[in-house]
Amino acid sequence: MKNGFQSGLESEITNVFNLSLGASPAIQSLYEIIRNRSIFMEADLIIFGSNTVDVIQYNSLQLLPISIQVINWVYEELFFFRKKIFVFIAPNFQNLNQECVKQINYHHRKLCLYYGYNFIDMHDYYIENKLQAFQKIRDGAHDFNFIMRELGKNIIKNIDFFHLPLSSSIHNSNPNFRIFTFNDEIKNEIKKNSLYCEKIFPLESVFKLEKYIHYTPIGIHTWNSERNNNRQISIVNDVDTIKVFPKHPWMQFLDFYDRKFKITKDTKIVFTHKTNFIALFLADLNNKPKVEKIPDIFFENELKEKYNFNHLIPPIKWYKEIIDEYCGIVDPRKLAPLQNRINTLYSTVSLLEQDNIFLKKTLNSLSIKKLEIKTNSAKTRIQNQLSYKLGQAMIVNSKSFLGYIRMPFVLSYIYDKHKQEQKIYQEKIKKDPSLKLPSLESYPDYKEALKEKECFTYKLGKALIQANKTWYGGGYIKLLFEIRKLKRVIERK
Repeated sequence: MKNGFQSGLESEITNVFNLSLGASPAIQSLYEIIRNRSIFMEADLIIFGSNTVDVIQYNSLQLLPISIQVINWVYEELFFFRKKIFVFIAPNFQNLNQECVKQINYHHRKLCLYYGYNFIDMHDYYIENKLQAFQKIRDGAHDFNFIMRELGKNIIKNIDFFHLPLSSSIHNSNPNFRIFTFNDEIKNEIKKNSLYCEKIFPLESVFKLEKYIHYTPIGIHTWNSERNNNRQISIVNDVDTIKVFPKHPWMQFLDFYDRKFKITKDTKIVFTHKTNFIALFLADLNNKPKVEKIPDIFFENELKEKYNFNHLIPPIKWYKEIIDEYCGIVDPRKLAPLQNRINTLYSTVSLLEQDNIFLKKTLNSLSIKKLEIKTNSAKTRIQNQLSYKLGQAMIVNSKSFLGYIRMPFVLSYIYDKHKQEQKIYQEKIKKDPSLKLPSLESYPDYKEALKEKECFTYKLGKALIQANKTWYGGGYIKLLFEIRKLKRVIERK
């Protein structure tokens, strides 16, 4: 997050390498460790945190063992750098499987004590101080920037007090990892932003993976520019297929989840729809050393006191008290003018609802009949369509300030009444098919009636209906531009 944790680190030192990728679990951290070993070998401190997204991307008890396996791999890879490691256990109060949250957080704590990694447990801190609601205020996934910035400063200022990993004789039981990407013989381009710079390969084709026989694809790195729900990457051998769907318009690192798939000499990677590929992450899960079960470590012991650095957490409870007191004084002052306007509008709307005269007059001015549809005119039929009714109501009510206030009520009433009329009409023709109105083409004024569909009134109502269907995608904003466009067309005519 901009002006957050990294800003705090950089305020005290200059060489900060941020290899983390948003919305990515521990497997992306493992991938960065493998492809950037030289950076880790030179580091004075390695900061790692993934627990929040470990739950988001594996949010079920069925996928939990896969997530824990990857977390184990990361902690073991970090151990052999023999550097100071600092683990950040982030607060996670989103609407997720709480058993997964509990187990993932516990596993991170356990591994910190097993290997001797320094850690901060923000999740427990928020629970102990009853600050869950405060943490959710922003978005439920990220802490406030000023909190994370201060935390970054505190960590760097105390770097000399952090411990090196335990000196126990731990054997490397991790599998061999490989990274597959293309060379410059395939068309590529450099894609960058303020934080990342990657060589991407725009692909929509098929490639062989015979160099990686017996390896298992465990993750894939992509960076696309636009959303595409049809984008799919498949890895296919003679007996099985695994897939991922990098549909979002940003950089993604995705887990394949399937640890049983093995690459054979006939295995191919297939890109359907254009995909900006960066690299494929693989692991040799055959003949790996026997993994010793990590024992559960009780946290009421000296290890917790030694490696727990929760005292570096900024005084968030105090921050909350300051913010609450400030808001309690300032908010009423800021909201007073708005509240007065709301009260005025409520009074106006209340009078309109009690009287209900405005609705009757408006409907009369629009010449809307209760359930009657003239059967001798195509023009009248078109004028009775919902688009025309809504467009005419918008024009009539846009001529005064009061009209703008009552417009939502009028439009809603027209829509509901039209829907009711259509329902009654359908029920009637279901009982008596002879009551079904003839096609518009059969009327003598059909050609003249088509002109009604080209008029400003009809197109205005049609644009409103379309905007309502796509409101979540900025439909109403697009409506404003559409109205201006329609006005210009009418003026030219």
